[in-house]
Amino acid sequence: MIPRGGAARRLCSAAGDLLGAMEQPSAWDRFYACRERAGATGHFEWFFGYEVVAGLLLPLLQGPRAARVLDVGCGTSALGLGLYQDCPHPVHVCCLDAAPTALAALQRLLRAAPLPRHPGSRIHLCLGDATDLAGGGFAPASLRLVLDKGTCDALLRCPAGPSRAGQLVAECLWALQPSGQLLQFSDEDPDARVPFLEWAGAAGVSVRELGIPGGIPYYIYTVEKPARD
Repeated sequence: MIPRGGAARRLCSAAGDLLGAMEQPSAWDRFYACRERAGATGHFEWFFGYEVVAGLLLPLLQGPRAARVLDVGCGTSALGLGLYQDCPHPVHVCCLDAAPTALAALQRLLRAAPLPRHPGSRIHLCLGDATDLAGGGFAPASLRLVLDKGTCDALLRCPAGPSRAGQLVAECLWALQPSGQLLQFSDEDPDARVPFLEWAGAAGVSVRELGIPGGIPYYIYTVEKPARD
Protein backbone atom coordinates (compact mmCIF):
# COMPACT_ATOMS: atom_id res chain seq x y z
CA MET A 1 0.00 0.00 0.00
CA ILE A 2 1.40 3.42 -0.98
CA PRO A 3 0.68 6.13 1.62
CA ARG A 4 -1.29 9.07 0.24
CA GLY A 5 -2.48 12.45 1.41
CA GLY A 6 -2.13 13.16 5.12
CA ALA A 7 -0.58 9.75 5.79
CA ALA A 8 2.19 10.44 3.28
CA ARG A 9 2.82 13.88 4.77
CA ARG A 10 3.10 12.42 8.29
CA LEU A 11 5.49 9.76 7.04
CA CYS A 12 7.67 12.35 5.31
CA SER A 13 7.65 14.46 8.48
CA ALA A 14 8.75 11.48 10.58
CA ALA A 15 11.56 10.73 8.13
CA GLY A 16 12.68 14.35 8.27
CA ASP A 17 12.73 14.32 12.07
CA LEU A 18 14.75 11.11 12.00
CA LEU A 19 17.60 12.67 10.02
CA GLY A 20 18.51 14.87 12.96
CA ALA A 21 18.31 12.16 15.64
CA MET A 22 19.42 8.89 14.10
CA GLU A 23 21.16 7.70 17.27
CA GLN A 24 17.99 7.98 19.39
CA PRO A 25 15.73 4.89 19.70
CA SER A 26 12.75 7.16 20.38
CA ALA A 27 13.18 8.81 16.96
CA TRP A 28 13.14 5.41 15.25
CA ASP A 29 10.11 4.41 17.33
CA ARG A 30 8.23 7.44 16.02
CA PHE A 31 9.36 6.69 12.47
CA TYR A 32 8.15 3.07 12.51
CA ALA A 33 4.93 3.98 14.31
CA CYS A 34 4.23 6.60 11.64
CA ARG A 35 4.92 4.05 8.89
CA GLU A 36 2.42 1.69 10.44
CA ARG A 37 -0.26 4.38 10.76
CA ALA A 38 0.35 5.28 7.11
CA GLY A 39 -0.25 1.67 6.09
CA ALA A 40 3.40 0.92 5.21
CA THR A 41 3.58 -2.46 6.94
CA GLY A 42 6.24 -4.21 4.84
CA HIS A 43 10.00 -4.29 5.28
CA PHE A 44 11.80 -0.95 5.35
CA GLU A 45 15.23 -1.24 3.74
CA TRP A 46 18.17 1.04 4.39
CA PHE A 47 20.15 1.31 1.12
CA PHE A 48 18.86 -1.88 -0.59
CA GLY A 49 17.03 -5.15 0.03
CA TYR A 50 18.18 -8.59 1.10
CA GLU A 51 17.98 -9.99 -2.41
CA VAL A 52 20.89 -7.77 -3.52
CA VAL A 53 23.36 -9.50 -1.17
CA ALA A 54 21.81 -12.94 -0.61
CA GLY A 55 24.15 -14.60 -3.10
CA LEU A 56 27.18 -13.14 -1.30
CA LEU A 57 26.07 -14.00 2.24
CA LEU A 58 24.70 -17.52 1.99
CA PRO A 59 28.06 -19.12 1.02
CA LEU A 60 29.59 -17.67 4.20
CA LEU A 61 27.27 -19.80 6.33
CA GLN A 62 28.27 -23.25 5.13
CA GLY A 63 29.14 -25.90 7.69
CA PRO A 64 27.63 -28.69 9.77
CA ARG A 65 27.38 -26.55 12.90
CA ALA A 66 24.87 -23.74 13.13
CA ALA A 67 26.45 -20.40 12.25
CA ARG A 68 25.57 -17.62 14.68
CA VAL A 69 24.75 -14.36 12.91
CA LEU A 70 23.96 -10.93 14.36
CA ASP A 71 22.21 -8.18 12.40
CA VAL A 72 22.91 -4.95 14.31
CA GLY A 73 20.33 -2.18 14.05
CA CYS A 74 18.04 -4.46 12.06
CA GLY A 75 14.95 -2.23 12.01
CA THR A 76 12.38 -4.03 9.87
CA SER A 77 14.88 -5.07 7.19
CA ALA A 78 14.47 -8.46 5.53
CA LEU A 79 18.21 -9.14 5.87
CA GLY A 80 18.22 -11.39 8.93
CA LEU A 81 14.84 -12.92 8.15
CA GLY A 82 15.95 -13.72 4.61
CA LEU A 83 19.07 -15.55 5.80
CA TYR A 84 17.00 -17.51 8.31
CA GLN A 85 14.53 -18.55 5.61
CA ASP A 86 16.92 -19.26 2.74
CA CYS A 87 20.08 -20.75 4.23
CA PRO A 88 20.44 -24.46 3.30
CA HIS A 89 22.66 -24.93 6.38
CA PRO A 90 21.63 -24.43 10.02
CA VAL A 91 21.86 -20.80 11.06
CA HIS A 92 20.95 -18.99 14.26
CA VAL A 93 20.13 -15.35 13.53
CA CYS A 94 19.73 -12.58 16.08
CA CYS A 95 18.09 -9.37 14.85
CA LEU A 96 19.06 -6.60 17.29
CA ASP A 97 17.51 -3.15 17.51
CA ALA A 98 17.00 -0.48 20.16
CA ALA A 99 13.53 0.53 18.90
CA PRO A 100 10.69 -1.62 20.31
CA THR A 101 8.27 -0.49 17.59
CA ALA A 102 10.62 -1.77 14.89
CA LEU A 103 10.93 -5.17 16.54
CA ALA A 104 7.16 -5.44 16.99
CA ALA A 105 6.69 -4.77 13.27
CA LEU A 106 9.41 -7.28 12.38
CA GLN A 107 7.75 -9.86 14.63
CA ARG A 108 4.52 -9.49 12.66
CA LEU A 109 6.44 -10.01 9.42
CA LEU A 110 8.14 -13.07 10.90
CA ARG A 111 4.81 -14.63 11.87
CA ALA A 112 3.66 -14.36 8.24
CA ALA A 113 6.93 -15.71 6.81
CA PRO A 114 7.50 -19.26 5.49
CA LEU A 115 9.33 -21.84 7.57
CA PRO A 116 13.13 -21.89 7.23
CA ARG A 117 14.77 -24.03 4.59
CA HIS A 118 16.79 -25.88 7.26
CA PRO A 119 14.84 -27.29 10.23
CA GLY A 120 17.73 -26.51 12.56
CA SER A 121 17.67 -22.78 11.85
CA ARG A 122 16.50 -20.33 14.52
CA ILE A 123 15.80 -16.61 14.68
CA HIS A 124 15.52 -14.30 17.68
CA LEU A 125 14.48 -10.65 17.81
CA CYS A 126 16.40 -8.86 20.54
CA LEU A 127 15.90 -5.42 22.06
CA GLY A 128 19.25 -3.88 22.87
CA ASP A 129 22.07 -1.44 22.21
CA ALA A 130 24.53 -2.45 19.48
CA THR A 131 27.21 -0.31 21.13
CA ASP A 132 26.97 -2.43 24.31
CA LEU A 133 26.72 -6.07 23.25
CA ALA A 134 28.33 -7.26 26.48
CA GLY A 135 25.65 -5.48 28.50
CA GLY A 136 23.00 -7.09 26.31
CA GLY A 137 24.05 -10.60 27.22
CA PHE A 138 26.22 -11.46 24.22
CA ALA A 139 29.32 -13.55 24.84
CA PRO A 140 32.79 -12.76 23.52
CA ALA A 141 34.03 -14.69 20.48
CA SER A 142 30.58 -16.21 19.91
CA LEU A 143 29.49 -15.04 16.44
CA ARG A 144 30.57 -16.14 12.99
CA LEU A 145 29.09 -13.16 11.16
CA VAL A 146 27.98 -9.65 12.14
CA LEU A 147 26.00 -7.64 9.60
CA ASP A 148 25.72 -3.85 9.68
CA LYS A 149 23.53 -2.32 6.99
CA GLY A 150 23.45 1.39 7.73
CA THR A 151 23.80 1.35 11.52
CA CYS A 152 27.38 2.62 11.54
CA ASP A 153 26.38 5.24 8.97
CA ALA A 154 23.58 6.45 11.25
CA LEU A 155 25.91 6.71 14.25
CA LEU A 156 28.52 8.58 12.23
CA ARG A 157 25.88 11.25 11.60
CA CYS A 158 25.01 11.72 15.29
CA PRO A 159 26.56 14.43 17.50
CA ALA A 160 29.01 11.96 19.10
CA GLY A 161 30.07 10.97 15.59
CA PRO A 162 33.09 8.70 15.20
CA SER A 163 33.42 7.86 18.91
CA ARG A 164 29.95 6.26 19.07
CA ALA A 165 30.41 4.50 15.74
CA GLY A 166 33.85 3.33 16.83
CA GLN A 167 32.30 1.81 19.94
CA LEU A 168 29.91 -0.12 17.68
CA VAL A 169 32.80 -1.52 15.64
CA ALA A 170 34.72 -2.48 18.78
CA GLU A 171 31.72 -4.34 20.20
CA CYS A 172 31.17 -6.22 16.95
CA LEU A 173 34.81 -7.31 16.83
CA TRP A 174 34.66 -8.36 20.49
CA ALA A 175 31.68 -10.63 19.78
CA LEU A 176 33.21 -12.28 16.70
CA GLN A 177 34.85 -15.67 16.97
CA PRO A 178 38.35 -16.06 15.48
CA SER A 179 38.11 -15.89 11.68
CA GLY A 180 34.60 -14.45 12.04
CA GLN A 181 33.64 -11.51 9.86
CA LEU A 182 32.07 -8.09 10.28
CA LEU A 183 30.37 -6.92 7.09
CA GLN A 184 29.34 -3.28 6.76
CA PHE A 185 27.12 -2.25 3.85
CA SER A 186 27.42 1.45 3.10
CA ASP A 187 27.33 4.16 0.48
CA GLU A 188 30.30 5.90 2.11
CA ASP A 189 33.39 6.13 -0.08
CA PRO A 190 36.30 3.83 0.84
CA ASP A 191 38.59 6.85 1.21
CA ALA A 192 36.53 7.79 4.28
CA ARG A 193 35.30 4.44 5.64
CA VAL A 194 38.54 2.43 5.55
CA PRO A 195 40.55 4.94 7.65
CA PHE A 196 37.66 5.14 10.12
CA LEU A 197 37.51 1.35 10.51
CA GLU A 198 41.27 1.17 11.00
CA TRP A 199 41.05 3.95 13.60
CA ALA A 200 38.31 1.95 15.35
CA GLY A 201 40.60 -1.07 15.67
CA ALA A 202 39.75 -3.06 12.55
CA ALA A 203 42.79 -4.49 10.79
CA GLY A 204 42.94 -5.77 7.24
CA VAL A 205 39.79 -4.10 5.91
CA SER A 206 38.78 -5.31 2.45
CA VAL A 207 36.41 -3.46 0.14
CA ARG A 208 34.10 -4.75 -2.55
CA GLU A 209 31.94 -2.55 -4.74
CA LEU A 210 28.46 -3.98 -4.65
CA GLY A 211 27.20 -2.22 -7.73
CA ILE A 212 24.74 0.59 -8.22
CA PRO A 213 21.28 -0.47 -6.95
CA GLY A 214 18.95 2.45 -7.64
CA GLY A 215 21.76 4.39 -9.29
CA ILE A 216 23.84 4.77 -6.10
CA PRO A 217 27.22 3.04 -5.63
CA TYR A 218 27.37 0.82 -2.53
CA TYR A 219 30.26 -0.97 -0.88
CA ILE A 220 30.81 -3.98 1.35
CA TYR A 221 33.51 -3.43 3.97
CA THR A 222 34.73 -6.74 5.40
CA VAL A 223 36.77 -7.11 8.58
CA GLU A 224 37.93 -10.62 9.51
CA LYS A 225 38.91 -11.22 13.10
CA PRO A 226 42.38 -12.82 13.25
CA ALA A 227 42.50 -16.55 13.88
CA ARG A 228 44.03 -17.76 17.10
CA ASP A 229 47.73 -18.56 16.95
